[in-house]
Amino acid sequence: MPFLRFPEHFLFGSSSSAHQVEGNNVHNQWWAFEQEPGRIKNGDKSGLAADHYHRYKEDFADLKAMKHEAHRLSFEWSRFFPESPTQLNPEAVRHYHNVLDTLHNLGIEPFVTTLHFTIPQWFAEMGGFEQEENIRHYLDFVRFLADEYGRKVHFWCTINEPNIYASFAYIIGEYPPAKKNIRTAFRVLSNLLKAHGRAYHIIKSLHPASQVGLVVHLPVFAPLRKGSFIDKLTARLADWVFNGIILEALKTGKIHFPAGFFEKHDFIKDSNDFIGLNYYVRMFASPKHAVATALNALDTDLGAFRRTGSERLTQSGWTVYAKGLYKCLKRLHRKLGLPMYVTENGIATEDDEWRKIFIRKHLRQVHKALEKGMDVRGYFYWSNLDNFEWSFGFEPRFGLVDVDYANDCKRTIRDSAWFYAEIIQQRGFWQDEKAKNESLEQIFPQEIQ
Repeated sequence: MPFLRFPEHFLFGSSSSAHQVEGNNVHNQWWAFEQEPGRIKNGDKSGLAADHYHRYKEDFADLKAMKHEAHRLSFEWSRFFPESPTQLNPEAVRHYHNVLDTLHNLGIEPFVTTLHFTIPQWFAEMGGFEQEENIRHYLDFVRFLADEYGRKVHFWCTINEPNIYASFAYIIGEYPPAKKNIRTAFRVLSNLLKAHGRAYHIIKSLHPASQVGLVVHLPVFAPLRKGSFIDKLTARLADWVFNGIILEALKTGKIHFPAGFFEKHDFIKDSNDFIGLNYYVRMFASPKHAVATALNALDTDLGAFRRTGSERLTQSGWTVYAKGLYKCLKRLHRKLGLPMYVTENGIATEDDEWRKIFIRKHLRQVHKALEKGMDVRGYFYWSNLDNFEWSFGFEPRFGLVDVDYANDCKRTIRDSAWFYAEIIQQRGFWQDEKAKNESLEQIFPQEIQ
């Protein structure tokens, strides 16, 4: 019954994003999108969110109590430049200095994301990342951040999940501007890759010792029918479009069809000191589902991609497949050969015992990667707080900390947070804790693969 020990340098922590927790980010495109009826589940609007903007000191103190060693967060572009690309809001500058100082004083390493789905409304109105010439505004913002905060931030994540940004905004239609145009989606993906590459070089030119990386979302694609050749082929095609194009661009600098016509950009090649991995779900593919997506007929019903039968679903409508995390780490290791951080991995559920099992089983997969010689340097649970989960609204409960939105956003630290804290403090856990977990594994056999 071996003890699965993690290296001393391995960072344990959690992740968040500004719009999902801060509240009152009134100048970005998501705020405007939320005001349109029918866009967000249950008619939710981010509003105060978790009021983290005012309560960050309390929240970071909770992180310290929960033994977290690092925290990934994003800086909200529209707070710095709310009305135009040239009118700086000094209050935002001071606020994020205070945020970083608070984390440092607590001994928590900040990982700062420069773009986590939200862009200023003025940027959206000029076409956002649909137009390559608009990238310069994002790069000006990155240059400002690196110059202003570079002495306080060692780890920078450039862009969060460019494949999700492009597909959910321009194919599925769950994210703004919900245009549903596949050609535009791939143009946006291409422009986001170019933006990342140039942002990397800007940060490194100002602070060469900084560690900079892209954050990718890698679902595991599998054939809906295991014995079907056509489903296997569809799964491979879906994987190439969703995952492969990005990884190939990061490795070679080439943006392949359909995102580009074999463009080669040396500034994208090797533009990462590390790679951030967000892993949540396995998705099942068949031609029927692929055609539905291509015809913009899928809308918000992705259930067919996320399950094959009667598996238990999370509040996000996902099944849980822990082995997929190892598969993704192995793929990144072989393709890119970079240090890796699991920058997001979490479960939306009110069942806190299930969350404990989720954390333990996924960390087991991370440890397996370490045993195989892969350079994994940290794990960030999503999320420290319950938050505004984009088109899902406030219903999904991902947080290690419960947020009572009806009661002044009162915080209650869940038992799973202390379970995770014990793992952090011990630098690992026993591989088989039968006395503690056997009954739970009988209850949730499909969630602990």
